[in-house]
Amino acid sequence: MRTRTILNIFALFFALSWSCQADAGAVLRFAVLCDSRQDMSAAQCSSAVSPVLPVVVRDILARNDEEAIKLVLFPGDLITGGLPREASSVAECNRTSLGQWRETMNPLQNKGILLRITAGNHEILSTDPLVAAVRCGKSSWPYTPDLQSFRVFREAMDDLMEGNKGPDSDLGLTYSFDLDSCHFVLLTAYTLFENNSFSNETITWLEKDLAEAERTGKKIFVASHPPAFPGGGHMWDSLPYFDPTYSCQGYDGRFGIDRRTERDRFWNILKKYNVVAYFCGHEHLLQVQEVDGVWHVVSGGLTPKLYHLNGADVDTKRNTILYDGKFQNPRASVNWPWDDGRKSYWGWSLVTVEGDQVKLDVFGSETLPRTPADLKLLKSFVLRQ
Repeated sequence: MRTRTILNIFALFFALSWSCQADAGAVLRFAVLCDSRQDMSAAQCSSAVSPVLPVVVRDILARNDEEAIKLVLFPGDLITGGLPREASSVAECNRTSLGQWRETMNPLQNKGILLRITAGNHEILSTDPLVAAVRCGKSSWPYTPDLQSFRVFREAMDDLMEGNKGPDSDLGLTYSFDLDSCHFVLLTAYTLFENNSFSNETITWLEKDLAEAERTGKKIFVASHPPAFPGGGHMWDSLPYFDPTYSCQGYDGRFGIDRRTERDRFWNILKKYNVVAYFCGHEHLLQVQEVDGVWHVVSGGLTPKLYHLNGADVDTKRNTILYDGKFQNPRASVNWPWDDGRKSYWGWSLVTVEGDQVKLDVFGSETLPRTPADLKLLKSFVLRQ
């Protein structure tokens, strides 16, 4: 009897040991892509998705056949939105466009790949074509959220936003979930009251959510639409929301608008809870930075037309609000592709989590990709080892 008990203990120990080794060696691959909206001038309700999206979908499927990809994160600007076009309202036009987006993404779901999304500004803004646009500064425009567009987005996409829900003020667009050894948080920066920013309720919820994930030993990834450290001329409509000329929404123009302190509050929380990376889009290109130990990845290369990086020779506008006079972020220890000719690329990102190591591969093209063969490995980064 005693011998059998000892053998059972050894068997249990071996099983637990093998299980831990198996978990430690498990591989999770997930893709991050963003900004698949069509150009405003070219879009109709039934054609509001960029032709680059189906090319990237086919590329993901091909790479999935070689090495399984379990998840696709898509933090916003799925469609063009903003105008009613041939529909009765902006929201109803969005409903048609979101259906086109889902149809384009269906091959991924048919392969068992999980899709998780949140809204960008183009899913929830409304522009009345009969009302003259008012510029709030050299770059900024007033924020006009459309409640019905929020409702349509939830109705059309709710099954792609399942998880632990954020505050009610975020209208179901903020949530978190676990997958294998990882924890994912998707945040909305656009509500009825917030534009390119997170509310106090969102930040409070986020900190509590990250504390629990860190306690359980998960590797943590956070995603939202606007960059925290933009590099393509969008300081004025990203999380820093920095525009000295801004004069709308109660601002008289003497002081402009500046939310860099709020941006840093958010970034410090990511640092505090050992977040691996923050994924975003909004700027239509690919960027990778490492800022104070947290990786900042813009994976917005699905648009028909790319933006230019700050300081690029081809950027003729030269009206960028800079980082204290610098074209690139001086807080970043990694600044790509500024150190690679300041090029803009179409493409997407693939993250591989294997044991303790986290690797980022960026696939893309300098020219508009028309087939998956156009998308090559541009750069690889070790995010955690």
